[in-house]
Amino acid sequence: MKEQLKYEFRFENLPRLASISEVDDVLIWIFHVDKIPPHIGISSQGVFFSLKSNGKDSIGTSYVNQISINKGIKLLKIKLRFNISSTYIERVYEDYTCATSAECSCLSPIKKALNMPEEVLKLSDLLKVLKERGLITGWYSTNVSQQEAGIRAYDLFDINERLNKLHA
Repeated sequence: MKEQLKYEFRFENLPRLASISEVDDVLIWIFHVDKIPPHIGISSQGVFFSLKSNGKDSIGTSYVNQISINKGIKLLKIKLRFNISSTYIERVYEDYTCATSAECSCLSPIKKALNMPEEVLKLSDLLKVLKERGLITGWYSTNVSQQEAGIRAYDLFDINERLNKLHA
């Protein structure tokens, strides 16, 4: 019998988009949606930003797309009803050097850029707040089936454990 996965957030009640514009849209990128925890980044005006265990990215979205296609990464992109410039996001990321713990993870600068409440501790929390506020237009995916379109359950311990492995 196949194991039933527990999801903390599902995309089934949000529109699946046929296309998105990485130049015109503000997007949250969720990499390895099948892993615990997934990794996230944000893009605006064709520039992708991400806080990682070994630093941060500020690169063109076309490059990120090519890498994820070449590696077969399960990727979800969430289109937001936000208007944030890449310059503003870049300024937010200047306050960070690398992801070190659940308190300073890939979520931290995104939370700050989107002006999210302190109670947002994980990706599922962020998505729930964005959905409640009507700020998600829809989602687009690469290598992700409808059944996989969700954020699996995990806790802050899982984030710390993953970052500790990456820093080892």
